[in-house]
Amino acid sequence: MPHARDVSDSLLRPGEFLRRTRLSAKALRLYAEQGLLLPDTVDPSSGYRGYAAGQVERARLIAALRRAGMPLARVRDVVDLDPPQRRAAVARWWTGVEGDVRRRRVLVDALTAEPTEEEHVYEVSLREVPEATVLTAERRLTVDELDGFIAGASDEIAAHLARSGAAPAGPLRVVYHGMVTEDGDGPVEVVQPFTGRVDPAGELRIRLQRAGREAVTCLSRGQAEFPGILGAYDAVGAWVDAQGLERAGSPAEVYLSDRDVDPDRPHVEVAWPVA
Repeated sequence: MPHARDVSDSLLRPGEFLRRTRLSAKALRLYAEQGLLLPDTVDPSSGYRGYAAGQVERARLIAALRRAGMPLARVRDVVDLDPPQRRAAVARWWTGVEGDVRRRRVLVDALTAEPTEEEHVYEVSLREVPEATVLTAERRLTVDELDGFIAGASDEIAAHLARSGAAPAGPLRVVYHGMVTEDGDGPVEVVQPFTGRVDPAGELRIRLQRAGREAVTCLSRGQAEFPGILGAYDAVGAWVDAQGLERAGSPAEVYLSDRDVDPDRPHVEVAWPVA
């Protein structure tokens, strides 16, 4: 919080601070509202704000991070780090940005490509799903957090089962209870059927997966590469509608193999519960 004392002549008035930092008044207000760049002092009688000369460098750093496209929430986590930690944090963030750009490029290529006659045909079938006890982790998140959450939750579930002396009893599922995009936050649930005795721990929960039926199609690792997997969701949904069935739950990806499997080998199933 800014100090409630008279503004000293050694401090910078807002106008001078803006000239030195090359910030706009709008940006300065925004950074203040976000708690990123508060005035060093506020005159208790006049309300005039004063900025310390040392805050100029901080303002320039915030502005540089924003020009690079870093979200304000991430800037807040980065700006107060020691220089070596800050450099590492910025590098990690940028690696994620580049990965996101590559995924967007693939999607844009698919959206702008001319249609071809060689459209992939998905084989969809109906199967029974037995009742199972499952260990799950669920979270609301956006697309840039998705891969990290799935990997982390999968590892945490596997480690907890091992510590408990329990064992997986089927493939891992990732259930999408809602769309995950830059605007949609799911939630997403990582689900592992198991046998043995396990207690809940941290964010891990135990629930009963009821028996039922689901429409399913299987994809090789190559077919499952984004955005190809989106076509599988469309195909399963269209098949369910064509069969006069009712979608009775959230769709899931059922992982049959690791990502390093041969591109032509079965890798993931897209499944949709039906009634």
